[in-house]
Amino acid sequence: MRKVHNLHHVNIETSKFEETRAFYEDLLGLTVGRRAQFPTRGYWMYLRNEPILHLLEIPEGKGAVPNRDSHRVNRVDHFGVMVSGLQESVEFMEKGGYKYARGDVRDDRMLRLFVEDPNGVIVELSFLMEADGLTEAKSRRDDWSHGAQFFDAEDPTPGP
Repeated sequence: MRKVHNLHHVNIETSKFEETRAFYEDLLGLTVGRRAQFPTRGYWMYLRNEPILHLLEIPEGKGAVPNRDSHRVNRVDHFGVMVSGLQESVEFMEKGGYKYARGDVRDDRMLRLFVEDPNGVIVELSFLMEADGLTEAKSRRDDWSHGAQFFDAEDPTPGP
């Protein structure tokens, strides 16, 4: 039986290779880690001990990346990460000059901040909120960041 467990990684192909690496190191605290010897230049970016982001450099010249269409650039629209520390995150982004947009969707108790990377890929920072939608949740289950089951037990209404 097939079973999807979680998101394994996101791959971003970029001509802004080092700028993109620095962005994810700064914004999400990712670190460059071990990577297989692929024929293209790239980085595996790790969150703690897990490789979650694969960056591939788009070199100059048509057809420079084996098995890749030379017109493929920035094919990722966005990816989301669960985050805690809303106020600290806002202060960090404002101090660092990051431009971000706020998205409130009260029926799932999530507040989202959307930040654009150097390639136009959106990073969605998602924060679990209290039922009032105004305060970040302080009391959480141990597995609060896994999956998207943040609805109150009293209101198990599924989405569309």
